[in-house]
Amino acid sequence: MNPDSAVALVTGGATRVGRAITLALGARNASVAIHYRSSDREAQEVADLVRESGGHAECFRADLSDPDQIDSLVPAVIAKFGQLNVLINSASIYDQGGLEATSRADWELNMMVHAWAPFRLSQMMIATLEDAPGKVININDIKLVRPNRLAYGVSKASLAAVTRSLAAAVGPNIQVNQVALGAILPPPTLAEDRVAAIAKLIPAQRWGDPDDVATAIIHLIESDYISAETINIDGGSSGTSG
Repeated sequence: MNPDSAVALVTGGATRVGRAITLALGARNASVAIHYRSSDREAQEVADLVRESGGHAECFRADLSDPDQIDSLVPAVIAKFGQLNVLINSASIYDQGGLEATSRADWELNMMVHAWAPFRLSQMMIATLEDAPGKVININDIKLVRPNRLAYGVSKASLAAVTRSLAAAVGPNIQVNQVALGAILPPPTLAEDRVAAIAKLIPAQRWGDPDDVATAIIHLIESDYISAETINIDGGSSGTSG
């Protein structure tokens, strides 16, 4: 698929990695639906940048912990753009919570945002495509076992299963893949010494840039033969861990 023919929904598309993906799609003249939950100002700023680069962009607010708001998102995008053929599931939460601290509410929130929302949005988009080409790309994590973020890790493992199951379920014109991220763009609250210490553990000896992720996304959109695959973007961490 040529990105300039894409109508893409990017969940979490206003900030961090989602922002880079949105801008990369805009630079390729795609039409981009920028989903956000609370980052209204950031979403509008990114939409303006996409339009300045020659792409088309609109902003869509939805809380992906709410099933009704999830169900409203794809119809809203199609009502605005007339179609939807690329879905990038980038929205994520990253809360602490180990064995004793994890509650049912924590579990359900993580599973809703990281597993159900990507599946449901994919299901709804695929139903509209019929025999037309389409792409689903999920943003995952290279580390799925996280004892201190237990609900997060389990839900991201579920997303990996969603990716493979969807790829097996769809027809030949739709491809479903995921990119799994390592250390990409340090969070602003992380101390500088900790940022440096993490970089030393990475074979590339540095943190990744969100543009590294965006490049992989564009490649997966352009490829019509890659499906059910995971691209690790981690500076070599997963491939050299033994």
